[in-house]
Amino acid sequence: MALALLAIGLSVSNKIHQADLRITRLSEALGHEDRLDQAQRRLRQDIGRLTRDAERGVKVSNAGWIDLRERIADFKRRSSQTAQSPDGRSEVRSAPIKEVQQAAAAFAKASDQLIETSRLRPSGIKSAMPRFLGSLTALETSRSQARWALTSAIWKAADQNRRESRRDIVSVLLGGLVIVAMVFGMAIWLRRRLVSPITVMAARLREFKVGASDGEVPGMERADELGDLARGLYEYRNAVESRRAAERRAEFLANHDMLTGLANRLLFENRLAHELARSGRTGDIVAVFAVDLDAFKAINDRLGHAGGDRVLKRTAQLLSSCVRGDDLVARIGGDEFAIIQVARSQPVAAEALISRIFKMASAPSDEGVAIKMSVGVALSEPGQAGEELHERADLALYRAKADGRNTARIYDKHLKDEESQRVQLARDLENAISANELRLVFQPIADTVSLEIVAYEALLRWLHPRRGEIPPDVFVPIAESSGLIGTIGSWMIDQALRAASTWDPRVSLAINLSPIQFRSVSLATEIRDLSRHWGVAFDRLELEVTESATLLGFQRDNVLATLKTLRDYGAKVVMDDFGTGHSSLSNLKEFTFDKIKIDRSFVATMDSHASSSSIVKATIGLGKSLGLIIVAEGVETDEQLSILRQWGCDQVQGFLIGMPADCLPVAPTGQHATCASGAGRKP
Repeated sequence: MALALLAIGLSVSNKIHQADLRITRLSEALGHEDRLDQAQRRLRQDIGRLTRDAERGVKVSNAGWIDLRERIADFKRRSSQTAQSPDGRSEVRSAPIKEVQQAAAAFAKASDQLIETSRLRPSGIKSAMPRFLGSLTALETSRSQARWALTSAIWKAADQNRRESRRDIVSVLLGGLVIVAMVFGMAIWLRRRLVSPITVMAARLREFKVGASDGEVPGMERADELGDLARGLYEYRNAVESRRAAERRAEFLANHDMLTGLANRLLFENRLAHELARSGRTGDIVAVFAVDLDAFKAINDRLGHAGGDRVLKRTAQLLSSCVRGDDLVARIGGDEFAIIQVARSQPVAAEALISRIFKMASAPSDEGVAIKMSVGVALSEPGQAGEELHERADLALYRAKADGRNTARIYDKHLKDEESQRVQLARDLENAISANELRLVFQPIADTVSLEIVAYEALLRWLHPRRGEIPPDVFVPIAESSGLIGTIGSWMIDQALRAASTWDPRVSLAINLSPIQFRSVSLATEIRDLSRHWGVAFDRLELEVTESATLLGFQRDNVLATLKTLRDYGAKVVMDDFGTGHSSLSNLKEFTFDKIKIDRSFVATMDSHASSSSIVKATIGLGKSLGLIIVAEGVETDEQLSILRQWGCDQVQGFLIGMPADCLPVAPTGQHATCASGAGRKP
């Protein structure tokens, strides 16, 4: 039925096309006649104008006569043509058309004769004019009849086309209604069995694209091809979800810290570069916070790595709760965090954030571990790079730590000037050895009871040619950070052993080593070789190490191994500044020291602060129970010496015993030679 309806439709379409084509041809013929009629009028007017000129004796050029005759010939040629059908047969060959052609030929002939007469014998124009006018009248009459005949033919064709089209369209509609009824019934069946399930599947596919795929896939229980498609779609969805989960996890791992969930260094640097570029257009100021936990190594030692991880997570939550939604908190590494804050009102916004952070950190915690941190802040300047801004925040952080920790500092011009001075001092320090600007002074260590000198501690001094005496607590950190501490430390050990080679063999030499020197695996061998070179017995050496040297993270085992090697060679290993570090007792447990030096800060305040007095007394008792020699630093008064004697302290060191000096006696007596004293105290 559909094919039959299609055939009927094609037949109707062909009939309508043929009828339209016939009407088009008739219309073209009518248009052709109209164009010839307009050409005839223009030709008649030009003939009349030239003949009048010739009759009045006005000279007409040959070119004018020739052009007019050519136009008459063209008119005759065009009048003999009719509209042609595609197969070459004339669409209109009725009598009116033929009469028009004949009248046009007669008009062309009469026109030629009139022109010839006008050109050669103007006086004969009047006698030739009636014939010309008669042919013109005949042509116009025949053309009017032809136009009427063509118009009638067009109307008849249109009316016939309308009647036939109505009849054929009714037939097609009736057949179409039958087919539509059948198609409608089939559509209902197909909708229930195919379209609806496929539509739902398509919706599930669109959900896959946007990442929402919780809906059920219909038709999985069917045994036909649609069921196979549903089951394949279900498996495809599971595969897509697995892949997306893997991609999300990979993207998260690439930009976030796994322990805390914060942004990592990569995301921090990218965001900082973006905010700095945007601030150039908006006028906002970017603040970078460098945050570092205080005493985190002690927390790890006390609670273990699991406890340290819990503290890091709490710190991440604390910082995240203090910032705004558009700020970024990142974990740079270890116990180092960073914050990016963008605001127009700086440093007010930065100061407000600092206040919130320390307020939250001071709140009591259920875990019983207080979070203390140092914070450095730097504010952006136009055209500043992210790396430079972060370095300034780190510099402010170092100042916060130097000022006592658990505080915050904002980078300013003063810190900038200090940094410039530090860089200049680092350059000057490179040539300090060759310029003989460095020297050693020696401070005595005496027996507490007899005050007999038992050892001298070598202290490093730097006399700058322009700045004068540079304190060790200034230039030693510079040497450590610039990588010069190895060279300077080797020079100091060599010079100290050279001086000790001239002393009484019963006097020991104490050398304070920088924690950075322990990064060299050849330290123990270097000291042994220099000791042999200067003929100083290894058992005369007392190598002092601060607790920070044993807190070098992944190098801790190497440090302890170096200490053990030095001790195996015969040297004494001394823990310096006991009590000021974060794991004094833990260090005593992991390594057997020969001496403990009580930090001067406790000795100086033991007569005015009960806590300092208790610490000194307890440390002396601890040393005796472990069989260690206890040395008290910073003894400056007779009262302090008397108390230390009473508590049983073994040895004392300080200005009461002797100032650091450039030259020493060669015999161990209660008095040492009078020499120029070294400026400043031991760092």
